[in-house]
Amino acid sequence: MESLRDLLEIVALAAVSVLCIYLVVVLVRVRSILALLEHETKELSARAIPVMENLEVITDRVKTITDDIDEQINVVKTAIHSFKVITENIADFERRVQNRIEEPVMDTVGTFAAIFKGLRTFVARLRA
Repeated sequence: MESLRDLLEIVALAAVSVLCIYLVVVLVRVRSILALLEHETKELSARAIPVMENLEVITDRVKTITDDIDEQINVVKTAIHSFKVITENIADFERRVQNRIEEPVMDTVGTFAAIFKGLRTFVARLRA
């Protein structure tokens, strides 16, 4: 019985030894994979930094452009508002001039027309 137990101990120790060797091999592979991953990460980092810097420059330029566009839109709005005010003032001036001048001019034209008719009638009567 003891020899069976000794045999089982030997088999168990051999299995543990094989397992340890297998784990060493696996850990060596994991180490190489981690080293490759570290190298790839450093390379990606080195390539990403200029891209990020360019992206920052582009973002700043876009912000500047949008600010300039906003300023130009405000200038255009102000110009349109000024043009509207000027147009309203001209229309108001036209109405006031028309109200003040139209009636006297029409009266004067009517008076001249009546005088002209009267003269024509007078001349027609003299000839007859």
